[in-house]
Amino acid sequence: MVDFNKIRDEVFPLLTKAENIRRKHIVYQSVFSILMSLMIFGFLLLPIITYFNNAGFSKWIANITQGSSWNPIQLIATLYWVPFFITMVAAYTTKNKYKAMEREIIKITLDKMVPELKFDPKRQISPKLIEESKLLPSYAQIKKGQNRQGGYNLHFGTLTGTVGNTSITMGDVNILNQGVYGSFLMYIPLFPYLNLVYNYVRPYFSKHQSTENLGSSFVGMFAVVDFNKKFDGHTIVLPDAMEKRVGYLAKNLQTMNMTRGQLVHLEDTEFENDFMVYSTDQVEARYILSTSLMERITRLKRKIDKPIMLSFNKNKLYLGIQHPHGFLCFDKKKNLLTSNVFEKIHDDIYAAIAIVEDLNLNTRIWKTESPEVSK
Repeated sequence: MVDFNKIRDEVFPLLTKAENIRRKHIVYQSVFSILMSLMIFGFLLLPIITYFNNAGFSKWIANITQGSSWNPIQLIATLYWVPFFITMVAAYTTKNKYKAMEREIIKITLDKMVPELKFDPKRQISPKLIEESKLLPSYAQIKKGQNRQGGYNLHFGTLTGTVGNTSITMGDVNILNQGVYGSFLMYIPLFPYLNLVYNYVRPYFSKHQSTENLGSSFVGMFAVVDFNKKFDGHTIVLPDAMEKRVGYLAKNLQTMNMTRGQLVHLEDTEFENDFMVYSTDQVEARYILSTSLMERITRLKRKIDKPIMLSFNKNKLYLGIQHPHGFLCFDKKKNLLTSNVFEKIHDDIYAAIAIVEDLNLNTRIWKTESPEVSK
């Protein structure tokens, strides 16, 4: 049984310093987010205005700038950009200080909470593993080089160890998907602006995302676990949010998603309501997703109550669970001295460990090597 009060007492001086930095960061970040939103709105509005009424816009600019060395546009720009850069630097400076203290505190506490696992704050889940999972969206590249990455992990911190005979690596990830920026989609009029707005505005309307990670396609836990069945292709299990929203049309769109394989229809109604499955082999997908495994995945989703996605590739299970503020991180909205931040991290870790038991992965056929991580 973990004594959280004892842990708090041990790191109390560090918690106090971190809490002071957290409060400053929240203020700077809030102001910066407002200014960033205004800039994004301007980036969207300006092309629309010039596209539909370029002559009128040009005439208005000429009128307000005529015969003046200091016009309203210059004044507005100064009043905007000065606080923008000040709050941007302050927000990033306090964020870096806070993250450094957070890692120091978490390093101390994890050694006591999960001594069976090794925490390394300087390692990360490698981009190679993230791409092998095939959980990230794919885009048609115009010129895709052999060494070009479709996504980048901006976060560090991994926990590695074994649960029974099963090796597991879990880490904090912040995925910035670069695939769309090199695709033909960027040549569609207004699409780059709409894509920018979508990525930066979406966190304001989702409980599963945070404004701290604007522009990221996925933030949370990414785990790589040895699997006990051999397969040649890949099978992907994704949340079926689209089906819940648009019904029959969604099924037609899902069927056309050939980048992830064929859409697989399964007999488990409850599982089908929560997930959609793609695979390179319909038979192999049903071999992997047995009735008992589908029941375990459904129970796991109910237990953690967060968006969950899985893939089976190269004899491994890849699993992603969204955490708005990241995995192995404190929730920046919560006071470090009075809230249950340690209990929350403990629960998140053991929810990941429970994957092995819940999915019955300790019933092994053979051993495989530990998942790859990069420094």
